[in-house]
Amino acid sequence: MPESNPPPSNQQNTYTLLFMVVLSFVCAIILSTLASVLKVPQEMAKELDRSKQMLIATRILSPYGYFQIQDKQETFVPAKFTSGGILEPANEQLFPSQDQILEIYRVRIQDFLINDQGEPTTFQKAKIDQNKYIQDFRKTGYYKEPFKLIYKIFANPVSGGKEDEKERQVIGYVIPVNGMGLWDAIYGYLAIKPDGDDVIGISWYDQKETPGLGANISEPEWQSQFPGKHLFQESANGQTDFNTAPLGITVVKGKVNEVLANSPKALSAVDGMAGATLTGNGVTNAYRDVLAAYRPFLLRIHKESDQPVKTK
Repeated sequence: MPESNPPPSNQQNTYTLLFMVVLSFVCAIILSTLASVLKVPQEMAKELDRSKQMLIATRILSPYGYFQIQDKQETFVPAKFTSGGILEPANEQLFPSQDQILEIYRVRIQDFLINDQGEPTTFQKAKIDQNKYIQDFRKTGYYKEPFKLIYKIFANPVSGGKEDEKERQVIGYVIPVNGMGLWDAIYGYLAIKPDGDDVIGISWYDQKETPGLGANISEPEWQSQFPGKHLFQESANGQTDFNTAPLGITVVKGKVNEVLANSPKALSAVDGMAGATLTGNGVTNAYRDVLAAYRPFLLRIHKESDQPVKTK
């Protein structure tokens, strides 16, 4: 039988090119489908992580993953989740489910807005689409906007009782913080007491700093320095002029007790990280820049906290 002739080389090239086009098209469809399918779970994972990080900053959630509550001596002890988003003391460290974390967040944290004068308002009153606002300005920073994002921290609900929304005790506020580290942007939360000065806690939930060096800003051991620090720096005489005092938390190069000793500035400073001076500078700058925009609000709540409690 006569041998069949192979197809011309240009025809082979056409087949090869057609195969590559079809394969690329199929791969594109698969990737697009996967991206669409995974979008919702990815957004849910991001929401869960942001909720966890804010609860860590407020010290409702331990950085090691379990709920905690203060006892009568104001010492943090493990807590367990009960119905209605109520936390009760526990004898062991119980690790909550994702649904429980989101429920506590829903019950204990509430977002709102403040204007440049520090006056609070709601998304509805400001006629701002909440989801769009939070998404659009997360990267650039809410502190740069005419209406700035902030959160209330509510006290643990009373077991067996119903609390009116207006009567719920506010035990602090959370300010979103962002800035630039060594390699990229850094994002975190700063929780403060109702006096507008004392720090409850912090967290950095998104950073791309060098592992083992600048990335330590996300480690519980380093973050544990912040509770009890002051946002407004005291003067040399130990007094604080809230209208003029420098505002922020400084990451020093070295140890606070060696660099600042017992000076008033030490109350607004934390130890730096070895080999991560530029990351520390980025953290210092982030607190300074963001808190400057929130200063009118901090002065407002500090003034209110100084007022005597009204009794019936």
